[in-house]
Amino acid sequence: MVDTGALKSGDFGSALGISGFSFGTIGTVFLWVGIFLVIALVLGLSVWVIYSRRLYTKKIWVFRRIGGVPVFQYEDKGRLMSFGMAGDKLMNLKKTKKFLPPPTIQMGRELFWYWEREDGEFINFSMTDIDEVQRKAGAYFVDTDMRMQRLGIEKNLRERMERKGFFEKYGSTIAGVIFVIMVTVALVVLFSNLKDVASSMDSMAGSVNSMATEIRSFYEERNNLRPQEGGSEGLIPALLPLILLRRKNRKKGGST
Repeated sequence: MVDTGALKSGDFGSALGISGFSFGTIGTVFLWVGIFLVIALVLGLSVWVIYSRRLYTKKIWVFRRIGGVPVFQYEDKGRLMSFGMAGDKLMNLKKTKKFLPPPTIQMGRELFWYWEREDGEFINFSMTDIDEVQRKAGAYFVDTDMRMQRLGIEKNLRERMERKGFFEKYGSTIAGVIFVIMVTVALVVLFSNLKDVASSMDSMAGSVNSMATEIRSFYEERNNLRPQEGGSEGLIPALLPLILLRRKNRKKGGST
């Protein structure tokens, strides 16, 4: 008979007559089995991904005409597979599951271009030589108008993209304002002192006039006649020291 006491205590192994077996042991076994399965699944998936990447090493770019314009459609992976005993090979595409003849035109490192025709056939092709096409068409390689237009575009982009500093942007304007302020201040100072300069010039003119009168009187006293017109111009500078000496003697006599 089944021991109900063992069932109540949870010892399922004792109830079945098996010693050392319980629900705790079963849970541990399932846990380890689950961990092992997860690890095996992850390892297997990793190995499969690595193997698939190493197997499909060719890059296939597929183009087709859409709306009357050649357009890049998608990228696929490919591998070369051997068939038969004669060493023949075929290109197997991974996504589209197509078998194509081995490509002969390579556009890069492990890169091949295919054109999908209207009937679904894939054709290995290369890029057209634009220089050769233009040369055959008689087109000029250097267009003066286009070159000038590119220079204008480059200038506009440089002015828009380059960040100028504050002084680099407004330096000339600030220098012009400072120059105008300095000139204005100089003119104000000049006009404010213009009255004093004019009075000084008047006094100087009076002094020169009195000196010329004394020279003329001295010359007339010495020669007892008035000088003829144009006859005293060369003598006045020579008589200037004598006149100054006379004025000095007069001052001394007046002071005594």
